[in-house]
Amino acid sequence: MSAVNESRDWKVNLRKGGSWLRQWVAGQLAPQPVKVDRRQLSRMFLRLGATGFGGGIAVIAQIRRVVVTEQRWLSEMEFLDAVSLAQSLPGASAANAVTYIGLKLAGLRGALVSIGSFILPSFLMMIGLTVAHDYLSQAADAQRVFQGFNAAVVGLIAATTVKLGKTAMQRQWHLELGVAVGFMLVFTETTVAEVVLLAGLTAVFIQSFKNRARHRVRQRLRKKRESVLGEGYEAEEEAEDPAEQEGAKPAAAAGDDTESEGPVQLRLLSCTLPLVALLFSWPFLEKFVLVWKLMTIFLRVGTVTFGGGFVMIPQIETDIVNVHGWLTHQTFADGMAFGQLTPGPVLITATFIGYKVAGLTGAVAATISAFLPSFVMTAVAGTSLNRFRANTQVQAFLAGVAPAVVGMLAAAGVSLAKAGLNTPLSYGVATLAFLLMMRARFNPVVIIAGCGILQWLLSRGFVG
Repeated sequence: MSAVNESRDWKVNLRKGGSWLRQWVAGQLAPQPVKVDRRQLSRMFLRLGATGFGGGIAVIAQIRRVVVTEQRWLSEMEFLDAVSLAQSLPGASAANAVTYIGLKLAGLRGALVSIGSFILPSFLMMIGLTVAHDYLSQAADAQRVFQGFNAAVVGLIAATTVKLGKTAMQRQWHLELGVAVGFMLVFTETTVAEVVLLAGLTAVFIQSFKNRARHRVRQRLRKKRESVLGEGYEAEEEAEDPAEQEGAKPAAAAGDDTESEGPVQLRLLSCTLPLVALLFSWPFLEKFVLVWKLMTIFLRVGTVTFGGGFVMIPQIETDIVNVHGWLTHQTFADGMAFGQLTPGPVLITATFIGYKVAGLTGAVAATISAFLPSFVMTAVAGTSLNRFRANTQVQAFLAGVAPAVVGMLAAAGVSLAKAGLNTPLSYGVATLAFLLMMRARFNPVVIIAGCGILQWLLSRGFVG
């Protein structure tokens, strides 16, 4: 009897030991939370910001190599979460991923340090290119090189549109929505914010219609199986509009018609001083109003720029070139080309535009405004990532934005083609850039630089 009890005890202890061993192994293999010093984040993202040519996926691949493979700060699954969140929000996907990684590793301050360090190198390079553009834009040879840059960017956008369209347009309504968005941006005065909202709401409506159709099918099958009347649909209670609150009656300021008695000279001085102060402060006020207009433009664009910096081109060109007349179409196209030549996100073109319009102050204000909305949204969504991914309405909205991004890219290509392709040679260079981007595995920076040199060589040959 004792032998039997000992055997049972041995089996129980063995099972407990096996369970403990499995828990220990699982604990060792599970990713442990890592806290990283902000100075380490700053050094790493400064290096990536200075060498992250190619934008988008190319930069994300470099970030993965450092964060996952070399430093082991994140697991593969955690990094995939960062990329998924980055691509689901407006703004540059690489900048969003950097923000989320900094937030996860070192909190909100880590996110600020990470995104600031990542953008700083491309910001400084763009300032240098903008200053050089002011001096070189009058030279004929430099203009030929810039024309090659512009043509190459048109080809790159066309290739990106084709590649993205293959993955984003899986259904018929995706194609129809993308084409409609492209036509609206090219031939109407519709803004990017309006088409993003329209595309997202369209997808939410389609998803809701499909859910209701599936629900009706399930109800019919249930009725057939049970041979009884099923429960009808519950009427959705419409939310009552909140009662309008009565506005407070405007208080009429009682004006005092009586003038204070005093010397005439004192009254004249009191009237003159505000005018003199306004006269001396007028340049500052004028600069402030100009910078404020820049900030509102890029804050609006940064809020709805799904799919990367190329998508923002039609809206910014409308505001900067057509409405305010701050830049010419050619100068704007040059800035887009510089955005591809510099490392980091294409959205850094905001630095070029801000410097051209309002100097260094405008460059800083435009750059911060372009990246601020996506930073805030990434920080908010990153703190509740699971709820963000599980929200069916959010996912349905993003499902509509994805094909709309293809239409926005096509509209951006058309917009730049109108400004940058003005000769048969430019169209040929753009076609070459398109084919190289589609078939070869060259870095986009190499293609742009090569097309600029090719345009210059062929132009000199034709002229001479």
